[in-house]
Amino acid sequence: MQDFTEGNIARQVIDFTLPIMLGNVLMSVYGIINMIWVGRLLGHEAVAAVAASLPIILLMPAFLIGLGMATNVLIAQAFGRKDMVLLKKILSNSFFSSILFCLLISIIALLFRHQLLAWVQAPKEIESMALSYLTIIMATLVFQFFINWMNGMLRGLGDARTVVKILIMLTLFNVVFVPLFISGIGPLPPLGVAGAAWGTALAAVATCIIGYIYLLRFNPYINMRNWDYSIDWRIIREVFVIGVPASLQMIVVSLAGVIIIALVNRYGTVVTAAFGIGMQIDMLATIPFISIGMAATTIAGQNLGAQKLDRVFLTLRISIYFGLVIGLICTAILLLFPHYIGAIFLKESAESTKVLNIVREYYHWIAFIFPCFAVIFAIQGVLRSAGDTMALLALSFIAMFVLRIPLAYALAGPGGFKQDGIWMAMLMSSAFAVGLNWLYFKKGPWTKKRLLGKQKS
Repeated sequence: MQDFTEGNIARQVIDFTLPIMLGNVLMSVYGIINMIWVGRLLGHEAVAAVAASLPIILLMPAFLIGLGMATNVLIAQAFGRKDMVLLKKILSNSFFSSILFCLLISIIALLFRHQLLAWVQAPKEIESMALSYLTIIMATLVFQFFINWMNGMLRGLGDARTVVKILIMLTLFNVVFVPLFISGIGPLPPLGVAGAAWGTALAAVATCIIGYIYLLRFNPYINMRNWDYSIDWRIIREVFVIGVPASLQMIVVSLAGVIIIALVNRYGTVVTAAFGIGMQIDMLATIPFISIGMAATTIAGQNLGAQKLDRVFLTLRISIYFGLVIGLICTAILLLFPHYIGAIFLKESAESTKVLNIVREYYHWIAFIFPCFAVIFAIQGVLRSAGDTMALLALSFIAMFVLRIPLAYALAGPGGFKQDGIWMAMLMSSAFAVGLNWLYFKKGPWTKKRLLGKQKS
């Protein structure tokens, strides 16, 4: 656990970001490992099946991730002002309200899984594989939620190193379980694409059990027997007031992804597979910016709780500079080596060559998106630390549904640039989003927000 209300902010931003970044890399690695195993053991159609399911898998847990962000913000502010009584109430109230909501989301996803796949226009030849993958992931969502909740709680307390240990364990379990369930071993039959989902689910179950037992030894706050179980409607209200707009923001982004992949799917399984590979690479390349934003949320949140606004502004400035350096490196690597990076996901064949050519064209445009992310995620991390998630929802809606989607349909439409028009629209909307987020940061009322009525005016 770490107190960010004192000390060198530049060092704190870097030192806290690095373990968060490693943790987020590990979270993405097991998704990438799944895609690599699926591609190499089963072929490009199986990759397309997982890719078709991915926007839905990202969409359905979005409410839960938003509630986790709210918990992170509330814990960081309570810890920053040294209010341990409130902290124990936040832990109990946020956990149980969120886990009940998780079960509701799982049920809804399972009931409407056929309609969801039809919504993304999954090609008929991969529909059954996509359905089996989606069903298993949604049925075991509660275990992924518990891992995310533990990690969010630890980050709010300034403990990113333990998060890394938990995610290393999750990744190792995935490395072992996923190929075993895909190909089968001994009495275990080959399960194909469904095996990748079962391997991921079993890895999450094992990590939940072992991770909680480990934390009981080293973190006094994780022990549920020490929580304050009195219902506090102020906390529950703040969890949802902050978390629902944060969730809706993620849903807006995910819905935009669903619409984009539905548009991509019109161009066949080769383009869908290329886009699926691109999404996996992008998720990995975006991790540094997400991590910087998450670090900014905790550091700025603790300082907002301690009423040290000057340190909040300095946190943002350092976060942007740090992100821009990384963004330019990502751009250079993806412009120079897209074919070699994409080839990791596929076994050699005539079809894989076509897929890799599309991947190369994709990065002619998307490689330039990462410096934009450096600014956007840093600003949003600070705004989120104040609980100003409604503004982030509005900014994301404008970027995705006012800019990205109309541009994609216009540029990819008849007489347009086909799939290249989609990539162009993604880059252009991100560039516009930089300006929108910066303008709100400079002009918005986020500094005046107060959480749980504890801060002094």
